[in-house]
Amino acid sequence: MKKIVSFAVLVFVFVACNNKNAYNIKGELGSSQWDGKQVTLLGVSNQSDMLSIDSTIIKDGIFKLKGNVDSVGWYMLRLQNKNGKDMFKDFYVEGKLKVTITDDQIKITGSPVNDKYQTFQDQYIALTVNLVKLNSALKADPKNKQLEQSFNDEYDRFDKSFRELALKTIKENMKNPLGLHIFQTALSSLDNDEIESVIKMADSKFLADPSAKMVVAQLEQSKKIRVGNKFQNLTMYSPEGKPVSLSEYAGKGTYVLIDFWASWCGPCMRELPNLLACYKKYHDKGFDVVGVSLDQNSETWKGAIKAHQIPWPQMSDLAGWQSNAVTVYSFSSIPHTVLLDPKGIILVNNLRGVSLEKKLAELFGK
Repeated sequence: MKKIVSFAVLVFVFVACNNKNAYNIKGELGSSQWDGKQVTLLGVSNQSDMLSIDSTIIKDGIFKLKGNVDSVGWYMLRLQNKNGKDMFKDFYVEGKLKVTITDDQIKITGSPVNDKYQTFQDQYIALTVNLVKLNSALKADPKNKQLEQSFNDEYDRFDKSFRELALKTIKENMKNPLGLHIFQTALSSLDNDEIESVIKMADSKFLADPSAKMVVAQLEQSKKIRVGNKFQNLTMYSPEGKPVSLSEYAGKGTYVLIDFWASWCGPCMRELPNLLACYKKYHDKGFDVVGVSLDQNSETWKGAIKAHQIPWPQMSDLAGWQSNAVTVYSFSSIPHTVLLDPKGIILVNNLRGVSLEKKLAELFGK
């Protein structure tokens, strides 16, 4: 078996500024191992689709891309490694940029915005090191409960640290393109209080962005589902295709946990055993769960319910992230939960893991 040695290759990217919408990118890879591979400049639309703007083939370790873009902003560089696997790196078109490429990572520096962005990404990668190791170990030994607990604990630490890093970076860069870019990409990880703290700092230019406008509207909706308010009703369909409403279960004399999930959501499925254990332990004491799925495929959704023997009622409009549940309950990531008291009043938002167990023990006793 041959030993594959990873080494850094420098690519120098020059973006011409005579015309602010022009790009002139030159890559000097310093190695022929990249020859024959394609480099593509991609534009990212508001719908998160990547549109090919220009592309070329690397020859003698060199590539060149030259032309015009519709507007200065965030673009994506895609490069195939020696195994034909795509590597991506988003960057802001400004100034003279230097790109460092390894087998699995592209780094772009050389301008104020890109330097700060690269620092943010380096810190993010450092936060994921232990999580990636534990995830690999858990995939190799999925029935190892100790590994599973270690992974969950590490994920909680990562989640907290990442939110702190993202929030700090956003607030330090509110007056330049990086603040909004991190806000858009990290939005699903931030809670409503964190998002609101950003919006309060934002100027008119920041708030004029469509994503910021959407968030402001969502924050207004979130006020309706804060602790102490009555639950907001949802009417969807059961796995059998029959209309079903949340009001059939909420406010009927039991504590109800609304569980927003999807069969394709890894963290949701990792949380499921804990939720099943809680349901088994406390259901007879007055604890119910209602699943609200963000699945889009009916068979996949029903297959997950059957495979994991989920005993509580389910509903979905099979609309994914366009689901009415996302709008009504104002959340941007799953798993997400809302715990209701016997009268249908919201007690706590987003309980899971140990926090859910502790709250149920407090309500019902151990």
